Amino acid sequence: MHSLDLLSEFTSFIEQKKAQGKKIIAFLSHDNVPEELIDAAGFVPLRLVFAGDDSLMNASHNFLPPSTCSFAQSCIGFFSLKPNMYRFLDYVDYILLSNHCVSDIVVSEIISQNFNVERLDFYVSYTRNNNALKYYKIELEQFRKELEKIKGEKIPDEKIRESIIKYNEFKKTLAKVKDLQIKGSEKLKIYQKAMLFGPQIQSELEEFIAQTKEKNDYMGNNAKNVILTGCSIFIGDYLMDLIEESGGNIVFFDSWVGYNYYTQTFSQEILDKISDPIDLLVKRFENNVYGDHTVPNSLDERIALIENYVNEFQKEHGIKLGVINHVIKFCDHFALFQSLFKDKLQDIGIQVLNLERDYSRSIRGQLSTRIEAFMEML
Repeated sequence: MHSLDLLSEFTSFIEQKKAQGKKIIAFLSHDNVPEELIDAAGFVPLRLVFAGDDSLMNASHNFLPPSTCSFAQSCIGFFSLKPNMYRFLDYVDYILLSNHCVSDIVVSEIISQNFNVERLDFYVSYTRNNNALKYYKIELEQFRKELEKIKGEKIPDEKIRESIIKYNEFKKTLAKVKDLQIKGSEKLKIYQKAMLFGPQIQSELEEFIAQTKEKNDYMGNNAKNVILTGCSIFIGDYLMDLIEESGGNIVFFDSWVGYNYYTQTFSQEILDKISDPIDLLVKRFENNVYGDHTVPNSLDERIALIENYVNEFQKEHGIKLGVINHVIKFCDHFALFQSLFKDKLQDIGIQVLNLERDYSRSIRGQLSTRIEAFMEML
């Protein structure tokens, strides 16, 4: 019911923006894409954060082999079939191609070529040395020019800076959800809505946090508390239900829909120190040590983050956390390292379930059995 209500609300939001003459720029939801530039141009950034079922994945097979990332398949399926609750995709004017992975590139190209959506490009280095920072700045400046060309006028520095500060405050507010003592499914609902609406829901988010703090007494009851890491749980996915039905409760979402998004912020010191808004965005890229574009240290950074969170949580609550490493089938970014990731964490006493799957409904029972067994082991 949450997904239906959220998608209906979002459809109304997009229709309103289109009626105001706004352009809609969609992109596969990963890090390092500067949504502030899109916002500063007066356009609407639309993160594709939607999970697909069998029909949506199958609809992509006219364009891609089945051995492609299930999330990528679903994105094509959404544009191909346009399910009733996703009619807002008809309003997309541009697809932003970025190189988070090969599948992202291919899917963006296919959507552009086959579904009457113009394409913009934004490439990101996989390293974070000086040359990578220079390259990222060139990409930002080029993207700004493309947006100015669409808009028909310059985007002033002060407008970009205003957008950066707006998103910065929004993410800092969103970060407070992590410490609320509510069910993981409730946290996920907030994160998912935030990814769609952005700072538009700032006041709603503040009100929710204030009200929830007053009844901050939920600690999972008899549920087994766990961390979710790896691939995000997107809107329309049934995995969250399976975890809670199996006796689990996610206390920390170490994924792009969650921690990796809301921690990409600036301190007031940095905001005061760096006046050029483009340089601010470069600084954020430089500081994004938990993103996948941080070769060769991204795996070690993730392990250190999880170990620290587990230790702090145990110190505060006296509870040892397990880890569910969620891997969407054929997602090379996470699948290639899942065995090493599990071994390294288990070597330091943290139990890990590597859960590799696609969005097929037929495997729901199998997934439930594996999750239940893991919860019993914890």
